[in-house]
Amino acid sequence: MSSQSELARAVGIKPQAIQYLLDPKNNATGSKHLVKIAEALRVSAVWLATGVGRPTDISTPANVEPGPDIRQGALYPLITWVQAGAWNGNCEAFTPYQAEQWYMSPHNLGPRGYVLRVRGESMTNPQGRYSFPEGMLLFVNPDKDPTPGQFVIARREADNEATFKRYTVIDGKPYLEAINPDWPHKYLEMKAGDTFTGIVVDASFGTLP
Repeated sequence: MSSQSELARAVGIKPQAIQYLLDPKNNATGSKHLVKIAEALRVSAVWLATGVGRPTDISTPANVEPGPDIRQGALYPLITWVQAGAWNGNCEAFTPYQAEQWYMSPHNLGPRGYVLRVRGESMTNPQGRYSFPEGMLLFVNPDKDPTPGQFVIARREADNEATFKRYTVIDGKPYLEAINPDWPHKYLEMKAGDTFTGIVVDASFGTLP
């Protein structure tokens, strides 16, 4: 292979996914795509994943098992809050492949899944069951309709950016709730034109040192 792009085409994933899978610090040995990469390169999957054995010993049974059944490439782009606010049903304004950082998730976020980094303290609640401090990564599926109690990304009609809150219903009316008990504006009533742009299905700080 003359380039990572050529290798990506041969495997059927995106070039960014190749970079991620071949970076030792990402520990991607459980990815099913690593086996496909080894086959495309005609080397041992065991050697490619672990460095054990010889690269040409392709007859060695691979000890690399398929990873979770997530979308092709197993990577999701970290986008800005402005990009998340611009997301629409046709994804015309959503350009995730311009992202510089990509993260793997054990969850299927759908074909347009994305990642956001928490800003501010409105969703921090150290004494509660859930707490999302600033800097935490949110893994978002934009293709599911939320139900009350779920954590969502929403865009308010008057804003150009998205916001992260818990979806709740009070007296039959939809609200966006901040779970920080000290937050001054705990509930924001949803108005006509407000839209959901994703459900948060997981949250983490990513790979720790």
